[in-house]
Amino acid sequence: MTRLLFPAPCLKRSAPGLARGAVHGVLALVAVAGCTAATPAVTPTEQARQAKVDQAQLFKDQPRLTEPLGLHDAMARALKYNLDLRLKRLEEVVAGKQEEVARLEMLPRLTVAAGYSARSADNASVSQSLLTGMVSSDPTFSREAATGTADFTLSWNLLDFGVSYYQARQEGNRQWIQTEQRRKAAHNLIKDVRFAFWRAAAAQWLEQEIAVIQKSANQAIELARSVEKEKLRSPVQSLQFQLGLLEITRQLEKSRAELAAAKEELAALIQLEPGTPYRLLDDSAAWSAPPWDLATSVDELERWALMQRPELRIEQYQARIEADETRKAIARLFPGLEFDVSRHYDSSALLVYQQWAQAGARLSWNLLRTLTGGAQMDLSANREKVIQMRRLVMHMAIIGQVRIAFHEYRAAHDGLRRIMEENETRQRLQTHTANRGAMGLDSQLVFVHTAASAALGRVQQYEAYARYQSALGRLYASLGWDLLGAQGVAQELPYLTRQLRENDREWQQQLVIGRNVLSDLDGEKSQTVMPPAKEAVMPVWIPPPGAKASPATEPVAQRAKIERTDAPVVQNVRPTSKTRYAVQVASTMDQAGVEQLTARLRQLGYPWQVRETPGADGRMVKQVWLGIYPTNAEAVAAKKRFQQQENQTGFIKVIEN
Repeated sequence: MTRLLFPAPCLKRSAPGLARGAVHGVLALVAVAGCTAATPAVTPTEQARQAKVDQAQLFKDQPRLTEPLGLHDAMARALKYNLDLRLKRLEEVVAGKQEEVARLEMLPRLTVAAGYSARSADNASVSQSLLTGMVSSDPTFSREAATGTADFTLSWNLLDFGVSYYQARQEGNRQWIQTEQRRKAAHNLIKDVRFAFWRAAAAQWLEQEIAVIQKSANQAIELARSVEKEKLRSPVQSLQFQLGLLEITRQLEKSRAELAAAKEELAALIQLEPGTPYRLLDDSAAWSAPPWDLATSVDELERWALMQRPELRIEQYQARIEADETRKAIARLFPGLEFDVSRHYDSSALLVYQQWAQAGARLSWNLLRTLTGGAQMDLSANREKVIQMRRLVMHMAIIGQVRIAFHEYRAAHDGLRRIMEENETRQRLQTHTANRGAMGLDSQLVFVHTAASAALGRVQQYEAYARYQSALGRLYASLGWDLLGAQGVAQELPYLTRQLRENDREWQQQLVIGRNVLSDLDGEKSQTVMPPAKEAVMPVWIPPPGAKASPATEPVAQRAKIERTDAPVVQNVRPTSKTRYAVQVASTMDQAGVEQLTARLRQLGYPWQVRETPGADGRMVKQVWLGIYPTNAEAVAAKKRFQQQENQTGFIKVIEN
């Protein structure tokens, strides 16, 4: 270290003036600080500026939607861009940084200090002899009026190290708590996205169809009122017909209103900019597919949930934190031993040694803290009991949630199956009503009522399917299954979408067993299928022979084409032939290859089969079938879907069975 740059005599002469100037400067600074302590309110201009900045940040670095959105695409976007989940991830990062800071607190303290002091007068003094009592008449001083100092100290306290050690462990457990809270938020988000997606899909695919049905129903009501006024039918029958159509119309309007905001809700969950138009994928087969039956017992579901639910892990981490809090309380009862090593410098020219080193040790013990040791131990023990009881409460709550989710899934499953059966009956009734109208046995009003009832049944089936998917999402959330496993959301959207689709398929493979398609096809039961229709069609009422067309009796339910490609129409199709079409994906004698392929088909959810047939040399060859389908078109579609999923263009063929 170096001496001050200006000479000591000059510093000595100017020290009084410097001291007085420093005092005046400090007083002026305090006065100014006191006058500027008032905090102004946020002005409207600042609020508008901040809102503009926030609006620009909301949708920054998000790719625009250029293709129709599928369920797993929506899930991937929600996991990557949803603001609530991003907040949870940032809180997790902050918790990790806090753990790093807590670990650094265990290091020794390394202090560097520098200072300057000046007096208005020299620190001069006289001395008195202890033996003679004589007082010296010559004042002396051993330190200059203005000096500069510098200190470099390394100190380490054993007690502080112990407390910091447990504090670092607590921060580490808090970081794990934030991780589990982020997992919980992701589970709830995916559950909401699943429900919102299917509601938005129902709204998209039914919007124009509901409008057509409402228009036809309103025309039929007006026609019925005309019939009532002209007394062409019994007033009671006419009023009953009007009441039935009004009830159907009211239910359609209610469903339309409930589904109207579904796309906005989904857009908010996946963080789409308000007003951005988007389309959902046409997954017509999903709507007509029968619901899945659970293959896992509720006891097994409880075991899975107790192993994986984030809430239980949070309570375990909280128990660790309380245990470390007890250890910290015990550590503070012990004496503190502190070691320090330092290096000092003083610029005073009157010192013989201006630089020196110093080392020491100090033992300190707060004796009064030992008096509170018993109370602190009791407090810590009670805290641990509270954590244990809270964990038991959460344990019981999770068991209840799993059982509730299980029964809700069963109820939604049965409700969807019942509505599908009702719609199948409505379709048959509509067909018979149309035939009777063509033969003149029923009126136009009866036909329109039947058609409107069938349309309402389709709307209710879509809503029931959305509730079924919501119940499935709640069941997933109650089990605490990880959506991406060890995968993070730092990957690109296509990768996240593929991982979510595979995990969803794996979850369904573990949870449920699909209806046996082969047993259904072998019977003569009529099947509810989704044809690849490009338009939604209202049946045409055919007047009885000899009936005259008039403004009051013109057909109300005319063919109404809806210009869209995602409007599924449920039709009742009875197989007219026993010819079946199988999709063959392999023909081999390698048993290991067959097992590997069938495992992959099971994971993808296909109703695979293995058949043995004699080869050209007389040996048995195993044929692996992707599935058996009632029409060649469905078999070809299954073949193309499998080729796209597996990126395969090799041996796959459709054969007649």
